[in-house]
Amino acid sequence: MTGARVLLWAGVLVLAVPAAAGPESLSTLFPLRAEITSEEAGLCRLELPAVVIGACRPDLADLRIVGVDGREIPYLVDSPEPAGVAVGISYETVPEVVSAERSREALGDRVAVFRERFVLALPPPPSDVPAWEVELKVREAEFVCRLDAVAIGPGGERSVVVSRGSLYRLPSVGAERRRFTVPVRDAARLEVELTGEGPAYLEPRFLLRASRVLPGAAVSAVELDLLRVQQLAGVTEVLLDRPRGLVPRRLMVKTDTGTFHRRVTVWDEGPGADPEPLGAGAVLRVAALAPVEALEVPLRAPRGDRLRIVIENRDSPPLEGLGFAALMPRPVLVFSLPEGTVGAALLFGGGRARRPDYDLAALDPGARLPMAGESAQRAVAVLDPARARRAALGKVSDNPEFDPAPVLGFAMHPGALVDGRRFEHRRQLEVAPSPEGLSRLQLEPVDLALLRPDLADLRVVDRKGHQWAYLCQKGARLVESPIEIGDHKRKGRVSVVELDIPSGALSVSGLDLEAEAPYFDRDFVLRGRLEDGRERELASGRLVRRAGDPRPITLAVEPFRVTRLELHVNDGDDAPLVFMRARARSSAPDLFLAAPAGEYDLLLGDPEAEPPVYELERVRSTILAVPAADVTAGKLEANPAFRAASRLARSDAWQRILLWAVLGLAVVVLAVLTLRAART
Repeated sequence: MTGARVLLWAGVLVLAVPAAAGPESLSTLFPLRAEITSEEAGLCRLELPAVVIGACRPDLADLRIVGVDGREIPYLVDSPEPAGVAVGISYETVPEVVSAERSREALGDRVAVFRERFVLALPPPPSDVPAWEVELKVREAEFVCRLDAVAIGPGGERSVVVSRGSLYRLPSVGAERRRFTVPVRDAARLEVELTGEGPAYLEPRFLLRASRVLPGAAVSAVELDLLRVQQLAGVTEVLLDRPRGLVPRRLMVKTDTGTFHRRVTVWDEGPGADPEPLGAGAVLRVAALAPVEALEVPLRAPRGDRLRIVIENRDSPPLEGLGFAALMPRPVLVFSLPEGTVGAALLFGGGRARRPDYDLAALDPGARLPMAGESAQRAVAVLDPARARRAALGKVSDNPEFDPAPVLGFAMHPGALVDGRRFEHRRQLEVAPSPEGLSRLQLEPVDLALLRPDLADLRVVDRKGHQWAYLCQKGARLVESPIEIGDHKRKGRVSVVELDIPSGALSVSGLDLEAEAPYFDRDFVLRGRLEDGRERELASGRLVRRAGDPRPITLAVEPFRVTRLELHVNDGDDAPLVFMRARARSSAPDLFLAAPAGEYDLLLGDPEAEPPVYELERVRSTILAVPAADVTAGKLEANPAFRAASRLARSDAWQRILLWAVLGLAVVVLAVLTLRAART
């Protein structure tokens, strides 16, 4: 790889400003290309087809639009709601209070009437909404007042907006009204008078709001993989895999059953999961002359990497041929074609670029719109499909300017020799060809049990004994390890459950327990035995399962490397809990290896090894920005080349042996001299 190419990648990946590269350099980063056409220049919207979405990273970072002159065209990714879902554009602004008056009139010893009169300056409402709506912000927890409002035009003409209306907040009955509409579009001012028999003045703050509904977008359906389906008492529980880049708005249930009516609840699962249900609803199908179907459940955005579906069967048989699809709107690119052009090119795929940082981000539909004025109208133009031209995408083809040479070619060279006889264990690795020369190896809990906490006794070597540089990303993912449930002991009102770790030692940061009981709420203490034999309390609190919640109980655990766990549960006079399964959660690192395809060995377990030092660490951000292929790892086994005596060959080992030998000899000599002196 040339020096210019290395500098290019440093600019693209480290600085994340792809537009800084020249047009020719930019086109070499993306393997696929498609032509974009539009009837006219100006603001355009391009709905991305599935072939483009599937070839790009989940965040669409590796996607660019290039004009006919080779210049990069900034764009904004809009992800509108699916068709049939109402989405509103909201405006709001704070009106200027031109004048304010207030008075108090006593009606008796304990009753007084409070009057407040305000004159507000009204800006013209946005052109795409019918009128302003006035909202009052009131601090009082409970109030009732009479409302009179008059709109004043530019020439002083007066129009009654509200006469003897009412505003109120009544928490006891759950009723509230704090808004009214001003239908006069050309009103310059608004007189508002509030009259109430309250303990004090309301002293409201005013806010102007307006909104309208946008049309929806086309929907993509993505099939989700079933990880597990199990039939429990009256319910079917399904565990689905959710790729991180897939954020469904709705979940579609597929089944071969002809007629049914079931309630479905969707839970988030995995690292960072939302503890509350993502969505719930009834799905049904009536197979008749006029068939009826409702198979979709609306969802909030999930955060974990799995979905747990609970289908309530009651006494009905389980649904047959179950399947699930995630429904999400297709992303749309919003961009502006220069005057005089009606076409451009879409470059995408490869995963070689980060998401660009264009100035159009100020109009991001995910952010709240500006309150009024020209900037609000520009933002609406981005959101509203009716205000932009529709662009079309041509046939997808290979990009002839794409450079397939590995980006990390400059880092793919062997390091120093390693004495493999000092390592007790190994895994055989198969590194597959990677477009960019980067591979990822996921370490397992059984590996971590054999390694030192700092991972210093870990090397990747080729068949000639040369080590290859790697980057370690600690805590890259959470892994689950099964734990064996041992004996249940009863000590008075406390049950003690022994939990054995098959791998020998594990750094536990969480514990999932599946129990038979549908409801419980009990005190617990979780204790662990550390590697040095000491006992330590890792967690305490309450084991709680609410009625109707089928999820496993999750315990947050203070992270320590433990060899055994004990769960102490205070049952009181209830029957002891029966745990069916237990899983430990622990963070596991990933190794990123810059090496050509071939066979390697992962060596583990040298307690005297020094931590490796690689130059690769100095360009960590560049390396980790490149997409990596997964390494195929063989089973963990004893290293056939291991020789315990090889550790004695180290100079510091001989020095320690010599020191202990001298000390031992000194002890023997002193003992002999002491015995002789005693006899004398």
